[in-house]
Amino acid sequence: MHSLTLALLDTLPAPYRLRLQHEEDEAFAAALYGTTRDDLRQMPAEPAFIEQLIAMQRRMQSHGYRQSFPQAAYLVLQQDNISIGRLVIERRDAVLHLVDIAVLPEARGQGAASIVLRSLQALAETQQLAIHLSVNRNNGGARKLYLRLGFQVQGENEVQEHLVWSATPCR
Repeated sequence: MHSLTLALLDTLPAPYRLRLQHEEDEAFAAALYGTTRDDLRQMPAEPAFIEQLIAMQRRMQSHGYRQSFPQAAYLVLQQDNISIGRLVIERRDAVLHLVDIAVLPEARGQGAASIVLRSLQALAETQQLAIHLSVNRNNGGARKLYLRLGFQVQGENEVQEHLVWSATPCR
């Protein structure tokens, strides 16, 4: 495990904590992913087909992450020892890639993601790292949060915006 991951595990204030994701977290991770796919749930199709599609999309996402970020750390976000979210990060040289962050709908809007992101920023600052992430253009809530925390848009495509945060101003 990378020293950055170890340092991050101890940075969140109570009642939040991060821990490594384990095999027994698979059902939670699948359910969490399902909560992020309202776009698919709105399709005019049978619920069973939609659930199969969501499961397939999750497998594809997982495969893509493992291909693009082979050294990534998969972490579970907990509040009072209850799993409420997930974080996937990978450090490459002077860049911390925030590959994924997701929080259960019932835990959103309560500051958990902000706390995690601020902890990442503090850790990145001490290690002189930039944070890179991509956000779906349709995810207005997440985009607003990232911009409020000082991330800047560095590029975009039809689906995503690519954002960067650095303790030192981008030049």
